[in-house]
Amino acid sequence: MEGSLIFNTIKEYPNMIKISIYHEPIRVFNGYKRKRRKNPESSDSSIRRTRTALEDLCICNNFELFCTFTFDPKRYNSKSILFCRRYMTTWLHNIKNRGSKCLEYIVVPELHKSGAIHFHALLSGYNGRLKDSKHCQNGRRVYNLPNWHFGFSTAVKIDNREAVSKYIRKYITKDMLLFPGKKRYFCSQRLIRPVKRHNSPLEFLRDCKSDFFCNDIAEYYTIDRFDLPTNLSDLRQLPLSGNVLL
Repeated sequence: MEGSLIFNTIKEYPNMIKISIYHEPIRVFNGYKRKRRKNPESSDSSIRRTRTALEDLCICNNFELFCTFTFDPKRYNSKSILFCRRYMTTWLHNIKNRGSKCLEYIVVPELHKSGAIHFHALLSGYNGRLKDSKHCQNGRRVYNLPNWHFGFSTAVKIDNREAVSKYIRKYITKDMLLFPGKKRYFCSQRLIRPVKRHNSPLEFLRDCKSDFFCNDIAEYYTIDRFDLPTNLSDLRQLPLSGNVLL
C-alpha cells in the first residue's frame, strides 16, 4: 500500500496563515502518518507537536486570563497528579455552572522542586470575582481568585495572545508531568483550531510579505491575513495541486 504524499501544509488562523513546505514529502496512509519505530528523537517530536498544538489554540482563541493554581500541602495531596487534576476539573465544572457558562480553558501542569504539583491555565469567559493582590508582574496587575479554596492562586489579564502562547509553551518539556493517557495538557472541547489543508497551490506566495524560517524538516512562512493577494475563502476554493512553489 503506497499511501499518499503531503508536500505542503497551510494552516489558517483568524488573522494569518502559516505555510510549511517540506524538504521531503510526508507519506500518509488513510489520513495518518506512517508510524516509525521508536528512536531517541521520538520524544523531541512529541514535545514539538504538543507545543505547536498549544500555540495554535492560543492564537485561535481569545483567552483573557493567565492563571496559576496551587494546592496547600497541609490539606491536600499536592504530589498526586490524579488528585490534583480531579480537583482542578471539578473547580472548572463548578465555575461554569455558577455564572461562567461560556468558560473556556487550557490547563498545563508543572512540578515544583518540592514535588508539589500546580497548574498554569488560560481562561476566557470567566465571570467570577477577581481580588486585587496589590502586586504587579512585568507591569501587569496581579489578581487572586477568591473562589479557589485549595491553595494559592494568581491571575493576570492577557493583552498579547501570541506572547502568552510562547510563554505557556515553555512548560512543555521532557520532564513535565503527564496526565493519564500521556497527555501533557487538557482543554475545553469547544476551542477553535486552525483550518488545515494540504498540497495547495502556492503561486500567491511570491506576492506576499512573509516571515520566513527554515529547519531540517521544512521551510515555514507566516503571512498576515491582510497581506494576502486574495482572500482566504478564494484560496480554499483553489484546486489542490501537486507540490510546492512553482
